[in-house]
Amino acid sequence: MKSRLIQEKKLFGKDISLPSAYGSTVLLCLGVSVGTIVLQIGVLIGIFAVARKPPPVLVQTQSGDSLVVKDIPASSRDSKAISKFTGEVLTMMLSWSGYLPAETIEESTKPRLDRGITVEGENSKYVLPTNSWEASFAFEPEFRAEFLPKLAQFVPKAIFNGQAQTFYVPQFVGEPVSVGQGKWKLDVIGSIHVIGQNHQLKDSIPFNRTVYVRAITPMFKRGIPENSSHNQLAHKVLQIRSAALEIYAITDLEEKEIGN
Repeated sequence: MKSRLIQEKKLFGKDISLPSAYGSTVLLCLGVSVGTIVLQIGVLIGIFAVARKPPPVLVQTQSGDSLVVKDIPASSRDSKAISKFTGEVLTMMLSWSGYLPAETIEESTKPRLDRGITVEGENSKYVLPTNSWEASFAFEPEFRAEFLPKLAQFVPKAIFNGQAQTFYVPQFVGEPVSVGQGKWKLDVIGSIHVIGQNHQLKDSIPFNRTVYVRAITPMFKRGIPENSSHNQLAHKVLQIRSAALEIYAITDLEEKEIGN
């Protein structure tokens, strides 16, 4: 009688010899082992990749809040930040209430008239609303000196005696288009609405322009006391330029583009 080790056994309805079954089992176990090793190697590679990845950069504000930030080239700016900066500057520049911002409880009920800021043109002096003068610190200095006298001539005289006010509505702020390293242009379509004493709309003046913006070195509040009254202007300038952007030209939409 033959040994049982070499007898034919029926497995799953088929005649399979024991040596053959043992061989299949060994191959199966070997395949599973190899697959497990490959999977573990993949996991280890993933762990090493995560370990080598630099941790997120955190900054902490004066209030104690921590923010996650990302590194970008010095001349790069986010498209949304450029559009937001442009819209806010133009709104501040072209909206005139005729009154100064309230600094005390009494002034909140009895606001002071805005007598404006005197700016010099080529042949004359002009008066510009205070908020426009402050907003102009978002401009490149040479362009600012050129732009302010022209804007002052556009301001209705009734603004300074409280008989009128204006507000600018940007209806469309286009996507920034690169015109050079750290420079962009974007089209802005809006209107300046002039309101009379009876809160009636007296006029609506289109203001459709191409605005040229460029990246600048950010400014920081180093050494300026927060509650120092004589440094209020410095704080406003820093706040306006905190976006690390400035406007260096404004043209009509139809005008030829400015080069780099």
